[in-house]
Amino acid sequence: MFKSIKTLINWISFACILFLSTGLSYAQIDMTGLNEAEYIYKAAEDSLSHYFYNETYLRLNYNNIEVGLSFIAELPKYDQFEAIEDLHPNNIDYRWDDRYIQLSLTNLRIRAGSFTEFYGAGIVLRSYRDKTYDHDTRLIGLNAQYSTEEWEFKGLYAGVPNENSPNHNDLIGGLDLTRDLLNFGHIGLSLTSQQIRRFDNRYSTRIVAGSRVEFFTDYFDFYSEYAESKSYRKISGETRGQAIYGLANAYVNKFTITGGYKKFTRFDDRLNDLPTLNSSEEPLSERLNPGEDEEGLLGQVRFNPDFTTELGATYSEAWNSDFSIRQSDFFVEGRKYYDSFTLGLEYAQLEMTDKVRQHWQKEITPAVLLDFNLLSLPTHIRTELGYHEKVEGESSRDYFNPLLQFDLFFNRFSLSLISEFEIEDLNELDELESWIGIELTTDILPNTDLKIFIGEERGGKVCRSGVCYYTTPFKGLRVNLTTRF
Repeated sequence: MFKSIKTLINWISFACILFLSTGLSYAQIDMTGLNEAEYIYKAAEDSLSHYFYNETYLRLNYNNIEVGLSFIAELPKYDQFEAIEDLHPNNIDYRWDDRYIQLSLTNLRIRAGSFTEFYGAGIVLRSYRDKTYDHDTRLIGLNAQYSTEEWEFKGLYAGVPNENSPNHNDLIGGLDLTRDLLNFGHIGLSLTSQQIRRFDNRYSTRIVAGSRVEFFTDYFDFYSEYAESKSYRKISGETRGQAIYGLANAYVNKFTITGGYKKFTRFDDRLNDLPTLNSSEEPLSERLNPGEDEEGLLGQVRFNPDFTTELGATYSEAWNSDFSIRQSDFFVEGRKYYDSFTLGLEYAQLEMTDKVRQHWQKEITPAVLLDFNLLSLPTHIRTELGYHEKVEGESSRDYFNPLLQFDLFFNRFSLSLISEFEIEDLNELDELESWIGIELTTDILPNTDLKIFIGEERGGKVCRSGVCYYTTPFKGLRVNLTTRF
């Protein structure tokens, strides 16, 4: 069964190359592409200093057929966490990254090869690639979609590299059906089945079934999704999971009032994308996988008295089943648009508690944003004064984290200055740590963009959709060249 996926990949590669080699002679061929080249110089003792990355993406269209290929080469492959003794400057890492062929008719689309997909809000299934956060759950196989004015049907059968053993594939099959409700809403049903390789080289099965409803009018809209999962042949742990999610908006005069609810129980899986239902996109706890055990509420009010003023406030609470983990998230913002400038004010506060870890932390971040013209040049300034306080067992730490970003735009150029600081004692400012970087962006040709960064980046934790990634500090030079054709 697993060999069939590999065979499919080989046939797709052969078909793509055959199509490219024989089809270029026809005038009807529409070819587009993208090339991204990056050079990195990293000034660090535990680094090889010089890295090069290049990705070429090519897409051809002929009548109803589309073929796509992308190729990546790295010399050597850049890994910010790799130990210096494991790095070799002569190692060239190269691979095909995207290979697909797609047929598109009036109501039907069939794609063979690599693809991304989502069902509903991504609770039952979301497969995607995010290069910024080094996340890649793209599928390789067959994907089909059939649509009419009232119905939409999706089906897939594909493989994805196993999380713990990338040389082996997990398998997934999926079906999704959406029905239009007389132009005032939708209902949908989803079903997926995964074959997941275990540590003992056997396979467990995870089946997920979900339903959703969406309703919208001029004064009110509502979205809700419910899903259950059942696992078979697992080595250990509970086999049933559940996900409940709902979000509603009411439009009253110049106000927009939003309420949301989530509850996820043993519903953690890398082929979904669970809503965080907070402003910071922080997970409930680093001790738990997203969706393992969490429940939460959100309330939001937005007020637009006129076209020049925007006000909004969001508050959310989240907790686990025994209330040993708690999280509160508050965010308020305001914008005022004047004739010659725009002023923005923000305030964010995040508080997290984990009794088992004896952990407590609080982050407060007020910010001021200003957009104006400096000598007729568009200018953007953002300042933050972050304050962090953390208690871990018997130890504690608090510090300030100011940030200043200055963006200047002139003709085809944009120049950014980003400075970040860490201050533990306001009486000892001469001992503060600082990270300062400058970035220049321009289009050197009508179809070519150049981006140059030189300086330092602090690194640390970056969160998206409840999943956090850690980046190492960076000091050096980055040059990016992007060409479209």
